[in-house]
Amino acid sequence: MPQKATVSSYSDAIVSRVALPDSAYARLLALRTGLRRFEAWSAQQAREAGLTPAHHQLLLAIRGHGDRDGPTIGEVADYLLLRHHSAVGLVDRAEAAGLVERVRSDDDHRVVRLRLTEEGAARLEALSRLHLEELDRLALDLPRAWAGLESVQRTHGLPGPPEAAPGSRPNGADVSLARVYDPPRTGGHRVLVDRLWPRGIAKEDAPFEEWLKDVAPSAELRRWYAHVPERFPEFVRRYRRELEDEPAREALRELRVEAHKRKVVLVTATKDLERSGAAVLRDLLIGAGV
Repeated sequence: MPQKATVSSYSDAIVSRVALPDSAYARLLALRTGLRRFEAWSAQQAREAGLTPAHHQLLLAIRGHGDRDGPTIGEVADYLLLRHHSAVGLVDRAEAAGLVERVRSDDDHRVVRLRLTEEGAARLEALSRLHLEELDRLALDLPRAWAGLESVQRTHGLPGPPEAAPGSRPNGADVSLARVYDPPRTGGHRVLVDRLWPRGIAKEDAPFEEWLKDVAPSAELRRWYAHVPERFPEFVRRYRRELEDEPAREALRELRVEAHKRKVVLVTATKDLERSGAAVLRDLLIGAGV
């Protein structure tokens, strides 16, 4: 049986290799921080709904179980990574709170299964709707950090996700960049993602099909950045924060849907394409690192 990889075995495997780049640590930090913030946010939402985080996890384990008759306490213990007696205590408290009930299995009366009460189901549904909305927001952050680690894993011989099928694209999105003043070289749906209309181009001669200025950086951020290369990392951070707010968030969602349907070319008047707002958008859409 193959041995499970450990931290020490990873260290031994890479000791003679090139050191990991700083960007790998930054992406790992972004991924871990995003997950921890989501857990903290989730716990707070549960408390505001009158539940403990453990009760919320229990309700989700019961409702998300594949068998409509409900899971056993042993199965719930596996979901929640609890010892059996700890799971029993958690179920006891949830039952006393009117959130779950124990039901004898019709097939085997020795087996006790768990189901949600109407109160438990109602509270879980309300919390789940909030969580789905929050996960939609996190979709702008976590895939980018995750995908950015794949090249590092390959370069340093570390286990990574399965290789994509030939011809496939990250996240299924096909996005490229182009300068608005350059002649179109490839096909695709061309979208201007600048806040301002490009100078010297008549609207009837526009070399793009759509103008989506809601996803462009704010005028204040654009003035601060002033395309100073040293400011680009901070520009990326501030810009991505702006994209979390409406109407930018909704516009970005529409752009993501479009990029999964057909090739999209993000058009900008900026000369330095790889240090532009358009480049930030591209990386968000395809789930790549910056």
